Amino acid sequence: MTILMKLLNLFDHMKTIPKIVIVKTIEEDEYADFIIKEISLQGGNAVTTNIKNLKTYLNKNNCSPSKTIIHSRTAHPDYTYKVLKGLEDEGYKVINSAESIKLTSDKYNSCIFAKQQNLPCAQTVKISKQEAKSFIKEKIKDWNEVIVKPITSQGQGEFAFKFDQNNIDQINQIKAIKDSQLIVQEFINYQRLNRVIVINGRALEGAVFWDEPKDSWKCSVCLNPKVKVYQNPPKQLLELAETIADKFKAEISFIDIFTTAKGYVLNEINTACNLVINEKVSKYSISKDIANYLLNCAKKI
Repeated sequence: MTILMKLLNLFDHMKTIPKIVIVKTIEEDEYADFIIKEISLQGGNAVTTNIKNLKTYLNKNNCSPSKTIIHSRTAHPDYTYKVLKGLEDEGYKVINSAESIKLTSDKYNSCIFAKQQNLPCAQTVKISKQEAKSFIKEKIKDWNEVIVKPITSQGQGEFAFKFDQNNIDQINQIKAIKDSQLIVQEFINYQRLNRVIVINGRALEGAVFWDEPKDSWKCSVCLNPKVKVYQNPPKQLLELAETIADKFKAEISFIDIFTTAKGYVLNEINTACNLVINEKVSKYSISKDIANYLLNCAKKI
């Protein structure tokens, strides 16, 4: 084999090594395909795999920290964190970082951290399910209304419950939460729930969403075909979202913020949402902005 042929074979082999690996949950992730498409349109090389098979995939495809970056679209403070932290220790660039994912996916610790950073956030306590009933009854005396929910996101808010003196007899609903520990929060009396997309420290002004509670205390800015889009989003809202992303070191984040009579209050930070409906409603390609950021990061390795 000539030297030229060897070089050509090496070049062909290098082309097959994915530059960007997008990590999904075990389930399907429709939005990851949107990002892949945008990366491909710009001549980039990106693939998807799930968190369970990530290490095997990287080894099988000859990936290395000098050739490949990882973007995680799955989040959990335990398993996902351990996998991603191990890869960071090997030298891989992971977006968002393992520490950021650990913090933002733990809804209790993220609230405590927000308070420490002087960010507006609900009073939050972690309690065992066994002790929860008596604790909730006591907190109703202090807060009037309380929210009970899992420590990690589950079921699009299906397992979040609100209690007050009028419905405390329904407290057994918390049995539906599978975790042994729960979050108990002071209920934020809000007029509007906003979602701000922040990428690399910049809020996307063309993709700021909101919804209002009507027949329930709940509303949704995720997978909601009736979600609304700001034409001129409030500057204070954008600046708060950018500050939150900076404090949490979240490079790609979808930040949910309450509008209240007293100002804005952080609800939660997400890093792995399906934004297909948000793109359709806003006619703004969030996936293109995510793709651009990932491509720029990939150029730096």
